Amino acid sequence: MITLSLLQYLEDNGFGTVDKDLFWQKLSLGKKGVYVLDLGQPQTRGMRRTQRFELYSRGSNDIDGYEKLASIVNHLNEHYSEICSLPKANVYSGSVAYDNVTIKPLATPTNVGEENGRIIWSSIGEINY
Repeated sequence: MITLSLLQYLEDNGFGTVDKDLFWQKLSLGKKGVYVLDLGQPQTRGMRRTQRFELYSRGSNDIDGYEKLASIVNHLNEHYSEICSLPKANVYSGSVAYDNVTIKPLATPTNVGEENGRIIWSSIGEINY
């Protein structure tokens, strides 16, 4: 659920609104915005927890989708070395805030295919908490 807090962090930093153009685990057909998908990660006993994630972006056109994702990637990469906190997600009453979080640098945006004539852009990242 830490990726839901990541979306709240993105909303708090002006990248959109959760459930309007920032989505968790899915992006319905025909909608535009950014969504986060959790990726599995082995957990080493006694180590900090790790959550890998992938951000996807679909815009009103190919450039719009790329620029939205690139701005998020640039923001997260500029702050990755900082130990930070991720806020409690406002859209889920059972969510919690996370302290002592490190967001590792994300990959550059990549074209992962086309849907309804628009390119889908993606970037992979990792959170240690």
